[in-house]
Amino acid sequence: MRVCKFGGAALRDGAAFRRVGQIVREEPARRIIVPSAPGKRDAEDEKITDLLYACHSAAADGRAFAHLFDRAAQRYRQIAGELGLPLPDGALRAVYQGLREGASAAWAASRGEWLSALLLSQYLKLPLVDAVEVIRFDGAGRLLEGETLRLLRARLGGLPGAVLPGFYGADAAGTVFTFPRGGSDVTGALAAAALNAEVYENWKDVRGVFAADPALVADARCVPEMSYRALRAYSRLGAQVLHEAAVAPLRRAGIRMNIRSFAETRHPGTWIHGGAGEARPHVIGVTGRVGVALLRLTGIEKGSEMTRAALAAGLLPQRLAADADTLCLLLQDGRELPAGLLALADAHALTPRLAMLSAVGEHIDRLDGAARLSEALTAAGIPVLALHQPPEGLYVTALIAQEEYGRGVNAAYDAFIRT
Repeated sequence: MRVCKFGGAALRDGAAFRRVGQIVREEPARRIIVPSAPGKRDAEDEKITDLLYACHSAAADGRAFAHLFDRAAQRYRQIAGELGLPLPDGALRAVYQGLREGASAAWAASRGEWLSALLLSQYLKLPLVDAVEVIRFDGAGRLLEGETLRLLRARLGGLPGAVLPGFYGADAAGTVFTFPRGGSDVTGALAAAALNAEVYENWKDVRGVFAADPALVADARCVPEMSYRALRAYSRLGAQVLHEAAVAPLRRAGIRMNIRSFAETRHPGTWIHGGAGEARPHVIGVTGRVGVALLRLTGIEKGSEMTRAALAAGLLPQRLAADADTLCLLLQDGRELPAGLLALADAHALTPRLAMLSAVGEHIDRLDGAARLSEALTAAGIPVLALHQPPEGLYVTALIAQEEYGRGVNAAYDAFIRT
């Protein structure tokens, strides 16, 4: 049995829905289907989720939102018409009424996936299982994974197939909560783990996981296979591949994942599994993140105290390095710094507009990895402010100026991938 998650690009219009139907029907093992909300049809289009958030914001402020809602509703009516399905006017009226009556932002956003799943279940002739029944959060919005797996197993295990909307769930009282954006990946992973699926297929608008952003490296190769832990690091460090929280349930259950293109179904995509490349040193790709800032605080014998204050303030730094007299944090650029933390330090300095650039892989030698990345960037004329590498050798990260990020990615790709 396979669980299949389809991203928003795979459901952007009626033609895309029909392609999803072909993919599902050509393999009987594809039984549990997890859809996202319809994605953009072109660069100028609006995201359904953004429209629904805007509707909620307007309703909460007492402003008119019918014009916003109509733009979202028209997308679903158009898809239904292209597929020859009844128009979902009753469901749309229910969503509109919920917004008028003060539904939460999470409920409003979740309706994008719910409406998508409603149409897809009708088109595939499969039962719709609402995520509020099986994806369980606590009252603070934290996923209850054990209970969720039990509910998914009990509800889906006996069905010949089903459509399960991604992105959201509910607490025991029925209050809707959502995962962070991209969270439909997590819904699919939980369903695959609960049902001990043979494969979790994640269908996207790209061939698989690329060794660098193709927008920066035109000939970036598609990675044929990688390990769970390498994918998690790759996602966490900046690659827009998969929600990083989707990896853990699959890894614990030993479920293989296949990231594939819905437009190029013959391409094998990228396979992720426990043993992929874990025994040999290698780099799978280069990724990173712009828009970070380096905060350095100094205070004689205050390192530990400043560290506790930073964590208590909820800074959740990208990186944290401390000794007896110093604390260094990498933070989101532009974030307001807690006055209490700054008051603890004898002095502080903030360097904005930086980028983290990482080479990610398995068993990267600490000396060789850092040296190769530093040499490649230096040869390209890019100053390196700092280098970081964890003990397990999953990656090596360089801190560089934000405006040098594109050139830095190409230099690192040449050093680690093209060699």
